[in-house]
Parts: sequence; C-alpha cells; structure tokens
Amino acid sequence: MADLNNLLSPFFLNDKEIRKVIELLFFSYRDFTSGPDKILEKLNFGRAHHRVIYFVGKKNHITIKELLGVLQITKQSLSRVLNQLVSEKFILVSTGTDKRTKKLSLTEKGKKLENELSTIQIKKIREVINRFDVENINGFKQILYEMIEDNNKKTFQEIND
Repeated sequence: MADLNNLLSPFFLNDKEIRKVIELLFFSYRDFTSGPDKILEKLNFGRAHHRVIYFVGKKNHITIKELLGVLQITKQSLSRVLNQLVSEKFILVSTGTDKRTKKLSLTEKGKKLENELSTIQIKKIREVINRFDVENINGFKQILYEMIEDNNKKTFQEIND
C-alpha cells in the first residue's frame, strides 16, 4: 500500500499535493467503476445508463424532472439513454397524477441489473472501509460531502431522506 503520508501532506497543500488528491480521485473512481463497466459493456450500455438505472432504483417512481435535477444533464442526453433502457425493458415509464408528468421505475430486469452493478460497488467499498475506524470513515465522508456544491447538497439530502 502507498504511504498516504507521502501522498498527502495536509500542512503543505500546495498545487503538487492537490494534484495528488485529483489523481487519487481519478484512480479510485476508475477502479470503482471498472466492475460495473464490464457488465454494462456487454449490454452496449455506458456509465450514463448506470447512473439512470441507479437513481431510478434508488427512488421508485422518480419523475423525469427529478432525475434531470439529480443527474444535471440535458433532456436530450437523458432521452437517448432512457429510450434505450425503456426499449430494452429495464425501465418502465408511467403517467403521473397529471398527464404531463412521467414517472420512472425499474422493471424486474432493471432491478436485477441495478442489484448486480451495485453489489460489485458495495462489496468494493465494504472491503476497503472495513480497514478503517469510524473516525476515518466519517472524515472521508465529510470530505466527499464538502466537495458537493451547496446547491447540490439539497438534492443529495432529498434522495437520502
């Protein structure tokens, strides 16, 4: 294991040290997504599909407007991905209380895929996080939370209530 003290010097957070943090984020995210990426590739899906599947699974009957707010992508970008997920029967679109509102939910096939993708990532996080004490884990979570822009913290809170 790399000596993180040599990677991060909190007393000297100059550009060189901050770049190490950028690289840690890059490499950890790349490796965090590599397992699901292999499964998605077999389906001709990408990370955008994964994000849609994940958040539709997280909040059953999420509206398209809510999903756009979470993902912060254009309607056009979502439309391409969503149409594919609907046509391949991973997601079901239903009409909300007002006819203009479209609600999204995972089909059984979608639930199975979401579970398969999330299980890989949960296992990876659990294996790593179990090596640390509560203080380290909470510090890590606090750093990640503080990296979220203030206007997006509300969205994070809403999907976790």
